[in-house]
Amino acid sequence: MSKNIHLENLQKFGLSSAESVVYLNLLKKNNFTATEIAQVSGISRSKIYEILNKLIHKGLCIEILGSLKKYSPVNPDIAFNGFLQNLEQSYKNELELKKTLASEISENLLPIYLTEKDNTNPLDYIEVIRDNTRIVEKIRTLERNAKHEIVSFSKAPYAMNFSHPDNFGSLIHFKKEVSYKGIYEIADSNKPEFLQVIKQYQAAGEEIRIAEKLPLKIHICDESIVMFSLENRLIPQFNLTTMVIEHSDLAKTLKEIFDMYWNKSMTLDEFIEKK
Repeated sequence: MSKNIHLENLQKFGLSSAESVVYLNLLKKNNFTATEIAQVSGISRSKIYEILNKLIHKGLCIEILGSLKKYSPVNPDIAFNGFLQNLEQSYKNELELKKTLASEISENLLPIYLTEKDNTNPLDYIEVIRDNTRIVEKIRTLERNAKHEIVSFSKAPYAMNFSHPDNFGSLIHFKKEVSYKGIYEIADSNKPEFLQVIKQYQAAGEEIRIAEKLPLKIHICDESIVMFSLENRLIPQFNLTTMVIEHSDLAKTLKEIFDMYWNKSMTLDEFIEKK
């Protein structure tokens, strides 16, 4: 095995570049004076003592006292197993210290987490989206994360292109454990291609109602998140401005309004029969 590989492995184990060079050279004979090992290793004498002391501390080198101080390498089999045991013990001690600190910190900070809520900014609950692609992605995210129920008012303009039924149908991500209810405006439902889209939703598991007129576009997820869209008349390049608000009080209030519209709207079958 080449010298470079030995040096690389020693450094991976945790030795510095200089320590690796000195230890590798120490292995070449029984002992060296500081001057000798400095010359062999190409390290200045002013730095060699510091490096040798670090190797002694790590258990890789011993100091031989006498009229002329010398340094001898420790058998690698003994040295590195001992080094590993010391390292393992060091990690255990550090882990135990951090466990104690974690318990102490959590105990001290938990009361702050539970009580210090007065400085919460109400705007933290609100997300504003103007890009149609992001609006569609947000709807998909709500559908993926829903646990119990999603209800919606659906009316034009739409963030996605419904000119072909397949475009709408490909967005269906209904889950069996979640209840889906949607109310659609008659103006949209009168379009044959859009009626096909609504039928796809009903076939996928959504309960459908048709209303004469809806107040706004809205999605309510698990009575905790509200997503509503308004036609953007101030910034023409953006068709819709959508706000997402995480607030259960608002969500429950709007859910009551949804239920009012739901109870007075036609089922899809009633609408088709009437049409």
